[in-house]
Amino acid sequence: MESLSTGIEGLDTLMDGGFPKGKSILVTGPPGAGKTILGIHFLHRSCNEGKKCILILTRELTEDILSQSLSINLDLKPFVESKHLSIKNIFEDKMNKIKSASKFGKGLCAVDIDIIEYLSSMSSEVDVMVIDNIGVMAINHDIREFADEFSSISIILLKNGCTSLFVMDEDSYNLTHRLTGYMVFGLIRLTSQENFNYGKTKKYLYIEKMRDKAVPIKYSLFDITPEGIKIIKGMNDLLEV
Repeated sequence: MESLSTGIEGLDTLMDGGFPKGKSILVTGPPGAGKTILGIHFLHRSCNEGKKCILILTRELTEDILSQSLSINLDLKPFVESKHLSIKNIFEDKMNKIKSASKFGKGLCAVDIDIIEYLSSMSSEVDVMVIDNIGVMAINHDIREFADEFSSISIILLKNGCTSLFVMDEDSYNLTHRLTGYMVFGLIRLTSQENFNYGKTKKYLYIEKMRDKAVPIKYSLFDITPEGIKIIKGMNDLLEV
């Protein structure tokens, strides 16, 4: 199976080349685990390779993401300027519509943004899609509605042959009974373990599922450095759960 580089050398090694091309991957974990940074790595490498990429933001400000990418030497701004990367900010669009609706007395009911409608109008030439954070859909939907909407999004991207990375916070993942983990081609879970005696936190990555790929059945230790995520090689201990 053809793969796209994750932009993280050690992770490519763990996944026999990277993310499966044209498939959907979910990355989940607690706050500060490195989910967004993993997405930045993927976008930066894909844009560097000349691929057409889209980043959909549902909670973060665009300027914050660009600032974060610059801070880890994976600057995304040049790719936005060259149009290799398009950023669709659902959060900012919603705030603007709230202001507009308030002026005209239409109320909050008129400000919902339909992600599916946006994706349906997306060019079929898009190679890579990152959605950060898909968990926002869990807030206003019951389990059935969330599953239907997530399935629709996945099918649209699959039909377009787009390699998609879904970022989902751990709370939303558990709130939706981990349904998304069953619905995607691959699942990567990030977690951390605090050592109060030494005042340090260790970060772990576990490739829980990656269809058609031989992946290690163990947790891999990693660190977030000024250059982004670095997989620490030679780890032999499993995370105790």
